[in-house]
Amino acid sequence: MRSLLLATMASIGLVGCIGQLDSPGAGSVGDGTNPNPGGANSVAKKMFETNVYPIIKNPGQASDCSSCHDATAPAGNITGFVAKDVVDSYATATSFQAVVGNFTPASAEIITQVANAHQGRMYTDDQKTKITDWLAQEVIERAGGTSTSPTGETPSQATSRVMNEWSACMNITDYTTAGMSQAWANMEAGNSKCANCHATGGQGMIVTGVSETPPTGAPPGLFTTIDVNKYFLIQYFTVDLTGGAAAAKVMINHTSFDGVSKGLPPHAEHPRFDSTNNAGMTALQKFYDLTMTKVMLHNCGATKLAPPA
Repeated sequence: MRSLLLATMASIGLVGCIGQLDSPGAGSVGDGTNPNPGGANSVAKKMFETNVYPIIKNPGQASDCSSCHDATAPAGNITGFVAKDVVDSYATATSFQAVVGNFTPASAEIITQVANAHQGRMYTDDQKTKITDWLAQEVIERAGGTSTSPTGETPSQATSRVMNEWSACMNITDYTTAGMSQAWANMEAGNSKCANCHATGGQGMIVTGVSETPPTGAPPGLFTTIDVNKYFLIQYFTVDLTGGAAAAKVMINHTSFDGVSKGLPPHAEHPRFDSTNNAGMTALQKFYDLTMTKVMLHNCGATKLAPPA
């Protein structure tokens, strides 16, 4: 069933949805919706601008992403994460959660998609190193500058550990108890149901009243999808590294929800919605609390993420 689910998700994004092309258009993106806490002093930001942006915006070369993912004119219902100019490049790319994941090589599609030969794209070993070095610096800075825990665990390793444990501890009973299915089936943005655009994972976000994916693989279920697919999971849950690797824990991804809900660049064209006071977020908080209770016991078994975070 998992292979069918992943195949279904791989086929999404071919049909456009009005108001869903989140290209920034004219004007500066500013800090984006997922700024590095280091601000202008961020080494990671400089690494992206100097080392990574020239890789993904490299027309005619195997590493180029801009031919399809140009921020001003993405090809179809896909993420426009490659800015026209370097000045907006960092804020644009990091504002798309699916592109950067949790800033680990295992969760950031900026590298995993190309590793799987997405659309024939290819990175050289040197380019891979530059991207993974940038991601590692992002995790360190977002962990408050702490590179390892007292036990030697890096922030990247801690991120993978807690996300895998989170998947293992999520279950359909708690999901149902929290009322997730009905709440998210009725979620609206701009007087239109979110499921109209996101029921099958459009724009890297799944919103549907279907809970579990049937054996046929379609339609995809929200619980099944976020339980096995880390790229969709991180739209709902991310990792709090503010206390360093040793204190890493999963949290609701309010940063992503808030930025998109307010239509902040580069999501300026997304319909507006209240990201705090709604039934969907209330249900998500209840589901989070129920799952965290199990996480604290550390006995949920193996992750269901495929592949693991």
